[in-house]
Amino acid sequence: MSLTQRPGTRIQTAGHAQTPPADIRDSLFTAPLLLIGGWLFAGGWALAYPDTHVGNNVRNVDLVFATIILLNAIARVARTRGPGSDVITIVCGACLVVSPFVFGYFGDPGAGLAPLNQIVTGAVLMVLGAVSLALIERRRPRPPADAAPAR
Repeated sequence: MSLTQRPGTRIQTAGHAQTPPADIRDSLFTAPLLLIGGWLFAGGWALAYPDTHVGNNVRNVDLVFATIILLNAIARVARTRGPGSDVITIVCGACLVVSPFVFGYFGDPGAGLAPLNQIVTGAVLMVLGAVSLALIERRRPRPPADAAPAR
């Protein structure tokens, strides 16, 4: 019977995989990140963003954040996860929420459905990142209350 274990991966023994809570957290939040990144990449065509100056600028914002989100999700699959990935997700979501207001295309008819798409997608990203961050912080071991700090 062989036993293979790396930090942050599943323990596999003779074809049977046990799924620790950390892996459940990772798979529950990595798959939506991949889907959201794909949606940001293709959403401009699916929602028929107008072929105007504003529409093209909005599509560029979507593509930048789609790239960041997809690379973040791929990194979650390829390495041991930490809170940095969740912080990146929250920051990207916040940037998507404020981008229609910062770049001034909220309420512009030349933007089509882009502002609504970015606000909703950004809010979903912030919720995913915050919940994932809360779960990783909850999972960390806490020192005993009676232990004295080391000097």
